[in-house]
Order: sequence, then C-alpha cells, then structure tokens
Amino acid sequence: MKATFSVKSNSEFQRTYKKGVRKSGRYIAVSALKNNRGRSRLGITVGKKFGNSVQRNRFKRLVRESFRTVRDSLNGNFDVIVTARASQRAAATPGRKLRAVYVPSYGEINRELCSILRSLQILSPGKNQEARKSPGENG
Repeated sequence: MKATFSVKSNSEFQRTYKKGVRKSGRYIAVSALKNNRGRSRLGITVGKKFGNSVQRNRFKRLVRESFRTVRDSLNGNFDVIVTARASQRAAATPGRKLRAVYVPSYGEINRELCSILRSLQILSPGKNQEARKSPGENG
C-alpha cells in the first residue's frame, strides 16, 4: 500500500486556500490547487466544534482512506485540503460548547469527496470510485 503524502505547513494550507478552487458539500469542504511536486498530497483540518478527539481522528482516518482510493484517478498532481463540517451539532446544556452528534460513514465521505472532486474537474468522470466499499462494509 502506498503512503498518502500530506500537506503539513501552514503556508502550504494558506496558499491552497487563497489560490485554489473550493467547493463545499454537506460533510466536507474541499480546496484544491495544482502542484509541481510529482505527487498529489492531502491536508485535513478538523476543528474542535466537530467533536471529541475520537470523533475527529475517526473522521481523518476515513478521509485518508477515501482519498487513497481516488488518488490514482486524479487528473494531475494536486494539493487537496479537506475541511470537516460539523453538520449536526447539539449542546448538552446552555453553557456548554457545541459538539458534533453525527460522524459520517466511510460511504458518505467517499461519495461526497468523489462528487466534489468531479465537479472541480480534478477526478476523471469515467472512474466510478464511489462504488467501492470499505473492507468491513457489508451491503
């Protein structure tokens, strides 16, 4: 299995946000910018509003796996930044901070990532990546 290369520095994130193209969905927002590094890279941001550390790390693992499945079908080399959107939030009491109630499944994240990348014309439209299922998913 190939490693997923990451966008790590703040300046690279900022450059992608300022110069790249953006598109949002229900669960994620994606910013992408073509690079000259010879490989596509992934950056993930998940704020504390999304939930506790377990929920945030699960979300990041699901996004990395989804990106891994579509990485070879990209139309070139891109820096792709995926930002989590806390779609459903609730506060236990009025004084408490909001937290995510629902972490999307692998299938939901994969479908949305493929859809957004296609609409940005980064993913080849002929590739049916969203039909793939995760190893543990039945259905």
